[in-house]
Amino acid sequence: MKYPVVFTLVVVTLLTAVVLFAGCMSAPPDTKPVPPVSPVTTEPFPSGSSCGITSCHGLDLACGANAPEVCTMEYRLGDKCRQYARCDSSGGSCTLVTDRKFASCKACVEQCAARETEDPAAAFDCEAKC
Repeated sequence: MKYPVVFTLVVVTLLTAVVLFAGCMSAPPDTKPVPPVSPVTTEPFPSGSSCGITSCHGLDLACGANAPEVCTMEYRLGDKCRQYARCDSSGGSCTLVTDRKFASCKACVEQCAARETEDPAAAFDCEAKC
């Protein structure tokens, strides 16, 4: 080998990249699934269909078989709260299930929207604190 130092640096760099990539792909050890709190809506659900949230943005959530496959990258008030809601298709129905954080997040966002009617940017700033 003509350049053992360069070879060593390349190997160390590749190993570091692999370790970092593997760390990014694994879930944090203290992550626990949040148990569902309350089913909100139920729709009869044909077997073989996919169950999902039927809207892409905002707080008006419903579950059904006609969930969009692709959504736009825009951000709307209430999108932050959507992480606390999901659809469940067990039992032959497509049901919206929210956890405890959804209700408080939704109430906070609705207060932000009502309070900041003239300045939409201020409503988004307010939502970030919810």
